[in-house]
Amino acid sequence: MRRAARRPSIVPRKGNHIISTWVIATHPQPKAIWPTEALIWEASDPYLYIRTTPCGEIICGGEDEGLDDAKARDAKIEAKTKILTKKLGALLPNVDPAPAYAWAGSFGNSPVGSPTVGRVPRMPNCYAAMGYGGNGITFSMMAAQMLRGLITGAGDPDTDLMGFYRSF
Repeated sequence: MRRAARRPSIVPRKGNHIISTWVIATHPQPKAIWPTEALIWEASDPYLYIRTTPCGEIICGGEDEGLDDAKARDAKIEAKTKILTKKLGALLPNVDPAPAYAWAGSFGNSPVGSPTVGRVPRMPNCYAAMGYGGNGITFSMMAAQMLRGLITGAGDPDTDLMGFYRSF
C-alpha cells in the first residue's frame, strides 16, 4: 500500500508542505533541438520546464498541485500527461511531443522556496537539512556548510535565514 510522503513528526512543519509534480519524457528527437544544454523554465503558475537529455529526449514537467497523497497524485498522471504534451507541442512545434514515459513525484516546498536548515527545536544534538522545491539540490552545499558550522561551534552567518526559528 502506498503512503503519502511525510516528514518525521519530530521535525516542525513551519509552513512547509508537500507538492505533487508531473513529468513526461519523449522519444529521442531526430535532430538537435537547441545547440547547448539549456533549461527552459517558464515562470508561470503553474510553471513548466523543458530540458533535453544527452540522447536527445525532451524532459518536460510541471503542473504542480498541493497534493500530498501518492494515490491521488498518480491518478492524475494521464490527465497531466495530456496537458504537458499539449504545452510542449505549442512551445516547440517542430518536435514530436508524444511521451515515451510519464510519471509523477512529490517534493517538499516552503512558503519562500528556501530550505530549512539547522538545529531541530527541542532536540539536542539533532540537526536537519530539508531542501524544498527545485532549490533543494541547489542549496545542498550551503546546507552542509551551515550544519558543519553549527555542529563544530563555528557558526554560520546564514543560519538565521534558513533556520527553524525564522519567520515567514
